[in-house]
Amino acid sequence: MLIMHGFDYEYALRVSASACTCAQFLSGFLICIDFMKKGKVLNESVIPFVAGFLSCSLWLYYGMILANSTLVSVNAFGCLLFATYTWIYYRYTSKKKRVLHYMVTAIVIIIWIVYITDVDVHQESLNSLTPAELYKLEINENVAVTSLDSKKPNPVIISTTTNDAIDRVGFLCCLTTMLFFAAPLSNLIHVIRTKNTESMPMPLIVMTFLVSAQWLVYGKMLRDKFIMYPNAVGCVLSVIQLGLFIVYPRRSSVALVTDHINQHPYPYIKLMDA
Repeated sequence: MLIMHGFDYEYALRVSASACTCAQFLSGFLICIDFMKKGKVLNESVIPFVAGFLSCSLWLYYGMILANSTLVSVNAFGCLLFATYTWIYYRYTSKKKRVLHYMVTAIVIIIWIVYITDVDVHQESLNSLTPAELYKLEINENVAVTSLDSKKPNPVIISTTTNDAIDRVGFLCCLTTMLFFAAPLSNLIHVIRTKNTESMPMPLIVMTFLVSAQWLVYGKMLRDKFIMYPNAVGCVLSVIQLGLFIVYPRRSSVALVTDHINQHPYPYIKLMDA
């Protein structure tokens, strides 16, 4: 009965974390709506969107390797949204070449990882076959056997040849997840210099904290370090970024200009007169 209660709690936490993750992805629309209202991108960075696309793409591939429908569905949704956000950013920014450079780089990285992993898995699968199995495989390929049973992979071979691929892709997923969590820190220098957190996406940071906290608890339940470590880092980074909103409250661009006038009134007046 206790096992059943543990299973129910684990299932509820997994569903809650998945729902919050989707909500986190949707929070990007608030930032994009701000772009549309202003008609342009000011100090916001495209790195969080590109990093989110890269992270979701790798987690999607990881879920496909594990045949995990939850990972596949959630991250397929995330890929679509972050690609949309990047397109909206591209439409309203003046630095279009930089956005294209980041996005093309992310796509090349994804294609390279998928290609290298598939090649390695295929090669390891062939190496694990006995001479008799290799001969039978060649016979089937030569006669173009169409039977589904003859092409059905051996589950024992799959379990032994995909371990390296799972570890490799899982490690890269951890790295990109940390990059996604830390992406808003790209504005850190600007925030400290201007003492204004307007350029930081607060909705995205708040949702990042909620999501990473839930996945951290879920990882502890499973004692899975690949889930625990990146989400622990995500919690810490989110708290640091949220702390900046307390130290440096948000101020509008008008307030910043007003402060500049109060500090340097005469040069500004001369500029207006000119």
